[in-house]
Amino acid sequence: MTWSDVPISVDEIVDGKIYIGNLSAALSLEWRSKLGISHVLSVCPEYSSTGPKHLTICVQDSEYEDLLIHLPQACQFIQSALDEGGKILVHCVMGVSRSTTVVCAYLMATRRCCAPAAIQFIRKHRAQVHPNYGFLKQLQCFADCRYKPSCTHPEYISWKRRQKREVTRYLNMISDTIPVIQDQLYFNTELPSDPIAADSLLLDMGMTHILSLSSAQFAMPELPSTFTHQHIDIPNQAREALLLEMPAACKFIGDAIASGGQVLVHCRVELRACIVVCAYLMSTRKIPPRQAFRVLESVLPLFIPTSNFYRHLELFAACNYNPTLNHPLVQAWIVELTFGHVSPGTTNAKATSSSSSAVRNCTVPTAPYDMATVNEALARIQTTSFVKV
Repeated sequence: MTWSDVPISVDEIVDGKIYIGNLSAALSLEWRSKLGISHVLSVCPEYSSTGPKHLTICVQDSEYEDLLIHLPQACQFIQSALDEGGKILVHCVMGVSRSTTVVCAYLMATRRCCAPAAIQFIRKHRAQVHPNYGFLKQLQCFADCRYKPSCTHPEYISWKRRQKREVTRYLNMISDTIPVIQDQLYFNTELPSDPIAADSLLLDMGMTHILSLSSAQFAMPELPSTFTHQHIDIPNQAREALLLEMPAACKFIGDAIASGGQVLVHCRVELRACIVVCAYLMSTRKIPPRQAFRVLESVLPLFIPTSNFYRHLELFAACNYNPTLNHPLVQAWIVELTFGHVSPGTTNAKATSSSSSAVRNCTVPTAPYDMATVNEALARIQTTSFVKV
């Protein structure tokens, strides 16, 4: 198959003057004539310049490429085409990343808009556009350079020094995202703090839904509104909070997957993310905790389950996947967590033992408890917040 066999994809971006398309569109003289294209800007090495009205910028679609240094020349070429009364087709291979970056730069320079606004404007006319993360950072630097980057500009030099490090960290975040169920359910422990970078990462991974878990120690991630995001706050001082939120987390994941979405479970604490994805596997496949762990272990072999990991999942199963604050087993566990580990033979030790036995046998413990302490613990759990975004 040659490029001429690939379906033509081209869209008008600015008033019948600027178009973005793929390589097939650029190679089709018939389509160019039909659209009245007078100038071609190729942002790829696959189509060499054919004359003064055809500029080729030879860059690959790689986050490590330096397209920034070519942007002034590209913007000048576009402006010259329009000043002559012409129409210009800006293309790369797919018409998604490199060509979009160039047109964004032109809009930023001529309309004095920011990179996100320029991308949003283009996306209204060509929905699939998505500059890679490296090019997004270069558009930010393009603005910092007042649209005139050069090898001697301080902002360009500063960007060049940190480019490789920033791109490598970004790509590592993608590679560190674990596919629990391919094309359906993933989890990770790190997201970019920059919303623009977060948007790029989620688009690169094909995510549509994000479930984030955190405590007050870690701020809720700032994510673009283009994704369906649900956040669950898990206070560190209420260790039972995660168990009580597991049904809601599983429902969010299940609803997203049922709608054809792809879900990312994000939590800075890996243990919590692992508990949630295993709970989802248990509730949907009706499998016990250790079988759910084996599924997780196949994609995350270095994860070592703790007693706390199994404790959450065993209680989740014992409560028929719907633990509530008033469930006897949950109340028994709250008591156990409140009393903590004590010496054998004491009343509190008997309470702890009785609670553990209840999880295994699904029976209500009968050991006497300090009800004032129990009520205080229950009141604390009721302050757990659940936020939908």
